[in-house]
Amino acid sequence: MRGTTSWTAWGGALAALALLTGCSDGEPSLSESSPVQWKACDTLFGAENMTSLRDALGTDGLRFTNTALSANDLRDRLTEEVVGWTPTAKYHSLKEYAPCSLSGSTRFSTTVEWAKDTLTAVRSSSSPWRHSGGDVYVDDLSGAGTLQTDVIFPCRVSGAVSAQQERIPLEIRVEVGAGKVPPALHERMVVDLARSLSDELKCANEPDIPDDLKLDR
Repeated sequence: MRGTTSWTAWGGALAALALLTGCSDGEPSLSESSPVQWKACDTLFGAENMTSLRDALGTDGLRFTNTALSANDLRDRLTEEVVGWTPTAKYHSLKEYAPCSLSGSTRFSTTVEWAKDTLTAVRSSSSPWRHSGGDVYVDDLSGAGTLQTDVIFPCRVSGAVSAQQERIPLEIRVEVGAGKVPPALHERMVVDLARSLSDELKCANEPDIPDDLKLDR
């Protein structure tokens, strides 16, 4: 009887551990099955934000939908592109990257790229982009079914031509199904992604990225 009781307690402990780590029936946890994506998301958004996001999306069926791309590889690819860019280069040679995308009770996705719009075009009166303070311009396309925010800011990369900062600023997008993720968390993740990329790319102009993007205005 004593041995049976110990085995039962041990089994209960394992079940509790499985719930905490997001695995059951021998299935690996999300961090184990997709370690590169897990670490990239934590690096770019912060571990606390990612915990809040996963809680909001729900653990049932939660999975990464983007190809594995580490934060270091993202930095290196973006740097290589911009250092090799010239004002006469065709813009379609600049790629769009998806460093962190999840699917659960709703979809969460992010993209990063060197913008097709120049800062001159972004600042024009006919542009959909809105100055949101500091060096940031925002195009918020959130609606009833989704929270979607695009952000552009200048990032001067060492080794690139002088025209690069104005001609090809950095553009990011963060999108998630509305109703699952609070707007405040969505905005915080947009800000933290922009700041993380500024740090990773060592933007020489040290772009000013404000806490409040005024998305509710």
